[in-house]
Formats: sequence, C-alpha cells, structure tokens
Amino acid sequence: MQHHHTNLTAPGSRTRALSLATLVPMVALALAGCASSPSLTGDDHPEQPLTHVHGIVDDPATDGFLIGTHEGIFTVTRDGELGARLAKTDFDAMGLTVLDDTLVASGHPGRTTPPELGAPNLGIIRSSDNGQSWQPTAFTGEKDFHALAADPRGTLYGVATDANEMLTSTDGGFSWQPTGAPVYAMSLAVDAAGRVMASTADGLLVSTDRAATFQAWPDAPLLAGLSASPDHNRVVGIGTQGRIWATTAGAQNWFEVGTIHGTAQAVTITNNGDILVVDDSGLSLIPYQQ
Repeated sequence: MQHHHTNLTAPGSRTRALSLATLVPMVALALAGCASSPSLTGDDHPEQPLTHVHGIVDDPATDGFLIGTHEGIFTVTRDGELGARLAKTDFDAMGLTVLDDTLVASGHPGRTTPPELGAPNLGIIRSSDNGQSWQPTAFTGEKDFHALAADPRGTLYGVATDANEMLTSTDGGFSWQPTGAPVYAMSLAVDAAGRVMASTADGLLVSTDRAATFQAWPDAPLLAGLSASPDHNRVVGIGTQGRIWATTAGAQNWFEVGTIHGTAQAVTITNNGDILVVDDSGLSLIPYQQ
C-alpha cells in the first residue's frame, strides 16, 4: 500500500521530517531511549525540540488535527504542516481526547503551566475554547492519565498510571467512578457499537458492558496506539512488525491497512478511512483503499 508522506513543519521553516521515538515495549516498537529530533522554528512558536508525540485527535475548531506532545498541544493541517502550539499548553499532554467540542487532557505541568492546574500531575483538565484557557477538573495534582477516550454518548474512559483500574465519567470529567475492571491499558478506543477496546501488554481486550468487564479479543493482532475516528465507526491500531490494522464498528475482524516506517508514536483514522501516523518519516498519510 502506498503512503503519501508529508513533513510536520513549522510555518516559515524549511521542510524537515521529524525523527521520533517512543517506548511501546509490548509490540516491539520500542527504542532504548529518545531519538533526537529537529527544532521547531517559525513565528508561531519558539524554537524547541519535539521529543514525543503521545496522541493525535481531530481539532474541534478546524478541519485539521491536534497532536499531544511532551512539549504541549500543536495544530497540524490536513496537509501535514505543523502549526502553532495552542495557547497555554506547554504541559506534557500524556492523555488527550475530544468530548464534543471540549478538549480533555492529562499529564504533567510545563514551565509556564498555571499552578492551579496541578503538580506533579495535572489530573484531568478541560478546555472549551480550544486551548485558550484550561480548568482543573478532577484529581488535581494527583493522577496522570496516559489513556483517555470518549464514546459517542459522552462517557469518558481513562486509566491512570497509579492503578490498574478502569475509571469512567459521565459528567464531562468532573467526577469519576471505577468500573471494577482491573485493566492497565496503554491506549483506549470506543467504537460506535459501544465496544471499549484496551491495548495491554497481554493483548487486545474488549468490553461490551461499558468497561465493567473485559475479555480477550479472539484472533486480534497485538496492538498499541488505538484510536477511533471522530464518528467512532472505525478504529485503528499499530501492531508488530510495523503493521497498521483497522476494524469497523461491531466487526469481529481486523484488516491490515498499511505499514509504518521505523518506530511509531501515534496514529489516528479519519471518518473516510484515511490513516495518519507519526513515525520516523514524520506524518504519513495512508489513503483509504477498499
């Protein structure tokens, strides 16, 4: 399958691919440490290295995307051009999802992060103005969620690093309840059929009862970096040997849709089935093919 490669570039800078690395030990995508990456330049953000991309989500304010990174949340156009960092987001956005038009994030504060958002962990924070301002919402200073996902009904799912339990919120992230499922997920996705998927070191797990219980997904590939399309009709994940797999809502099988170059950090899928992945070649677009 052919890839269309575009570089994540900053406005006003020459085109350069990002060289990125991540730790995803369960699917052998890992490197022993962080690879160096080029600096970001341009009028929209200061020069700095972009060391980790943790996730890619649709931008609720534009037709582009947002990437959650170690250095904050950045915009990316559909053409793969790296834009400005969202205002007041120099924090390490370990977890990032979109609930309606609200950004929900977690991670660790940066140098200029307002102290009221919490330290050493952000807990759950929200922005209803596309990152112009953020509000502490839950677990302020306490928890760091690496896995966050929202379903079409408005329920948030999350797994924090301090406990192997699934938490859910039905009020936009203000209050959370454990479901009773002992799951330590590296990533989460929810499809339009209501299935909650969790990538774990022991394989792909799936729940059909809103994360109360999980079972192994029979014959599923070993996956990391799960992500659902904005309409939740498609789910994508990165498997072993650099393979990218996808499924559709309610389907029982996964099908291979492409391959990565080197190591992958984040992946997402659009409503029409296009795949975007951040790997060693930068931002790669894999057009949908039936």
